[in-house]
Amino acid sequence: MKKNLLLVAVFLVGFASQAQQELGIVGSSNWLNGWSTFNPVHKDYPKTTKILSGKISSDLTLSNLETYNLIGEVHVTNNATLTIQPGTIIRASSDEYSSLIITKGSKIIAQGDVVNPIVFTSDKPVNERKPGDWGGIYILGGAPLNTYGNIAKIESEIPANFKNCGGDLVEDNSGVLKNVRIEFAGKGKTRYETNSALSLVAVGSQTVLESIQISVSNGNSFKVIGGNVKATKLVSYRSKNSDYEFSQGANANVENGLAIRYPFFSANSDFRAVTVRPYENFDLTDFSKPSTNVNLVYFTILNESESNQSANGLIKEAVFVHNKCNMLLKNSVISGFDSALLLDDEIDITDANLNKIKLQRVFINNCKKNIITEKGGVLNDDLEFYYASKAFGNVYSKTNSEELFVDAVSLKSPDFRIKIGSIN
Repeated sequence: MKKNLLLVAVFLVGFASQAQQELGIVGSSNWLNGWSTFNPVHKDYPKTTKILSGKISSDLTLSNLETYNLIGEVHVTNNATLTIQPGTIIRASSDEYSSLIITKGSKIIAQGDVVNPIVFTSDKPVNERKPGDWGGIYILGGAPLNTYGNIAKIESEIPANFKNCGGDLVEDNSGVLKNVRIEFAGKGKTRYETNSALSLVAVGSQTVLESIQISVSNGNSFKVIGGNVKATKLVSYRSKNSDYEFSQGANANVENGLAIRYPFFSANSDFRAVTVRPYENFDLTDFSKPSTNVNLVYFTILNESESNQSANGLIKEAVFVHNKCNMLLKNSVISGFDSALLLDDEIDITDANLNKIKLQRVFINNCKKNIITEKGGVLNDDLEFYYASKAFGNVYSKTNSEELFVDAVSLKSPDFRIKIGSIN
């Protein structure tokens, strides 16, 4: 009871003074309108009219007058630029492992419009598409990683000299992804493997990443490996694995991020909305270099079935942070999870370590245990008390989604912004 009174006091003091400050995804209007969709299984797309396959070694433009069938591993090489016109539909073959790889030095310019987004999706018909129909998109840049030699390599059948990426170019530019949807990706090379829908490997800060929605991925939605990534208006919808995973010394700054989890579409274990790791491969990691550092501002992390008792055993943590990583989650909302934040068992619970994992003005709603650690001998109540400090401005609450969000149930035009007055 004393703790509840304390949290109410924190709520009144911490939030009353910032009643006009917005939390979760923000915008003067609903920026999801027009280019996004939350019913991709039933979305009808034109039949394919042209094949896209093999190596692209000179500049190429994909026309919105065609619907492309992406077959196999298509890789852009030789510093070429792949330009995709607004409204273009690329349907990837589900009969084989199909993916698009933008190799180091090359670029993709996929700049859709709000009313004419660019769509990467499955070649299967309406109601037959499923997670992992095709591989996904890789963008390989020349920015730093915390590996020996600043080098990373992806697993691929393409020639060896095109698999490598990484370097010293913090501001490396791999192009533009804007008003883009990526659906039903995540297929692995074998039945036991998965891929991420969008893998950003050593991507630099001049790469434009804005208004990207990834839906129903069989693996992670967004995977950031190293690099210096800046992004805004990212959406992950019903991913099977993590919605956002950062590793290998990634330095990432993301504003306006949305993760919507549905446990019945999720993998059995190790899935979270946000996963922050120090490395992918221990043997290749140079621990003298900066570790993973992630700043997430104006995020909404929502579990769709927060009131469904049959899903309770499938609802896991919202955010998982491993040892030796830095993370800031600010002005954000986490709602409907088993816990909001899980700390790796290698993280000693000290002020110095907790100072690397910052929660500032985060509204933690309908989470059973709020903040927990895998490390034995630590009371979760102590962690909750630490992050409830007035200085952080965090709040633990129990509010129904219907009361919290403008409209979280509409399939046609959902609005996941916080209702004015719902938490002040």
